[in-house]
Amino acid sequence: MTAVVVALLLSGVTPKGQAATRVYYVDRVAGSDSAAGTSPQTAWRTVGRVSAAALAPGDSVLLRRGQTWSGRLTVRSSGTATAPISIGAYGTGERPVLGGDPDRCVELAGSHVRLSDVQVGTKTTTGRCGWAGVLIAGDHDRVEGVLVTGAAAGVYVAPESEGAVITDNDLVDNNRMSVNTPGGYDDSGAFAILVQGDRADIGWNRISGSIAASYDYGEDGAAVEVYYGSGNHVHHNVSVDNETFTELGTAPDDPDGVSADNVFEYNAILGSRTHAALVTRGGETDEGPVLRTVFRNNSVSLPNAAAEGVVCYGGCTDEHLELAQNVISAAAKAAYADPGFTATHHNVFHGLLQLDPGTTDVVVDDPGFTGPSNLRPRPDSPAVDLGTTAYADVDLDGNPVGLDGRVEAGAYELPVARR
Repeated sequence: MTAVVVALLLSGVTPKGQAATRVYYVDRVAGSDSAAGTSPQTAWRTVGRVSAAALAPGDSVLLRRGQTWSGRLTVRSSGTATAPISIGAYGTGERPVLGGDPDRCVELAGSHVRLSDVQVGTKTTTGRCGWAGVLIAGDHDRVEGVLVTGAAAGVYVAPESEGAVITDNDLVDNNRMSVNTPGGYDDSGAFAILVQGDRADIGWNRISGSIAASYDYGEDGAAVEVYYGSGNHVHHNVSVDNETFTELGTAPDDPDGVSADNVFEYNAILGSRTHAALVTRGGETDEGPVLRTVFRNNSVSLPNAAAEGVVCYGGCTDEHLELAQNVISAAAKAAYADPGFTATHHNVFHGLLQLDPGTTDVVVDDPGFTGPSNLRPRPDSPAVDLGTTAYADVDLDGNPVGLDGRVEAGAYELPVARR
């Protein structure tokens, strides 16, 4: 909603051709749930009042900055593609904080709902969200410009959701296990984003600290865990010190019967605590197969002694994974795939390689990163000009890809001025 439209709404004027919409305010200190809610002076008080409201397409709910609410905020109403329902903030100061629910702190049950400019969860025990920070169950819901912390799943995209957008968020220290018991290899948790729905767009986020102690695995967690999900696009994210960047799996009870066609591109994956960039499976395991995963133009630097860049096992074939135009450096092994896997091209590998490289792959002693935490290529990097296809319009810095007719492997282009 533009500033002009908000100003018109507050003045009581409806823009020509647009249905009347409403802006509601919530003030935990000065508000009252018996008030109209339609101005800062008549604000509601609780998120329970918001949850009970029958919101219409184009309506907005604004939470007063500098305040904290405990309990669940649920949006059951739906907006439209051109008139979403918006949850945001007003006033000055820190973002409003939504936390303290034993299960999920924010539930987007309706479709075309936008959540922005708030904090969900805290790192303290009393303010944490017991399971999920934000649960997305509707279609085409959007989480943007939100800080999510302290949950077992910072943002959970439920199986029934389609077309969610999760962009420009800070997902920090979502480091709780939801299952953590000795034996059984069933521990689970510490997800920044858990995707069980389809066709989500997850881009331009900053993700860190999704790692926790696990009885079964020593440590567990993921920046973006995909289980059941298909057609998801995970791109232009910076992942630091998450146990794994992404792990993919499925099960016979997958609601739509298949997990496939997930694309990961232009992500920077680094940190001394990270143990893997990508883990996926063929059809010879209980959690496979995951079909046609594409991992391309990612920059990976994992110095942990146990770190593995890419792992595809359990009958991994070309049907399950394609590696293209990545720069992958990992201390234990750069990549592993089962014998017969050949879908790898134009990659830079640094470290032990347990797959047969393609004729256009290069195995090097130096991946050519600018520094340990700066994965941009040096001018002498083997990644420079190694790529052949511009899979995205811009790189992780927002620089055009292939504008000069040349494409780098990895998440960053070498600007023309540095050549």
